[in-house]
Amino acid sequence: MSNPSKLIVLDKAHSLLQDLNEAVERMRKPHLADLKKQLIKTAVSIVSNIAEGRRRESQREFLNFLNIALGSTGELETQLRAANDCHALPASTHDELAKRAEEVGKMLSGLKRRIMEDLNGEES
Repeated sequence: MSNPSKLIVLDKAHSLLQDLNEAVERMRKPHLADLKKQLIKTAVSIVSNIAEGRRRESQREFLNFLNIALGSTGELETQLRAANDCHALPASTHDELAKRAEEVGKMLSGLKRRIMEDLNGEES
C-alpha cells in the first residue's frame, strides 16, 4: 500500500479536482467567491485524504482517511448542488461534475468495503 498513484480512485478524484478548478475559474459571479473557494477546498480534501491514508501504516488508519474523503465527497456534491441553484455553473458542467463526484463516492465506498472484508478475514 505504499504507492498512492496506483489507486484508481485517487486518479479519478485528482482528475475531478482539475476539472472542477477549471470550471470554478470560469465562474464570473463575484458574490460566490466563498463557494468557489469551498468547492476547491473540498475537492482537495478528497484527494489529500485518499493519498494520506494510503501512506499510513495500517489498513485501519487508511480506512479512517477514506471515511473522511467519503464525507468530503458528500460535501462536494452538496456544494455543486448549491452552485447549480445559484446558476454559477452551466447545467451540463454541473451534471458532469456531480456525476463524477458520485462515482468517486461509490469507488470510495467499494474500497472501504474491500478493506473491511480484508480486516475481518484477518481477525478470523
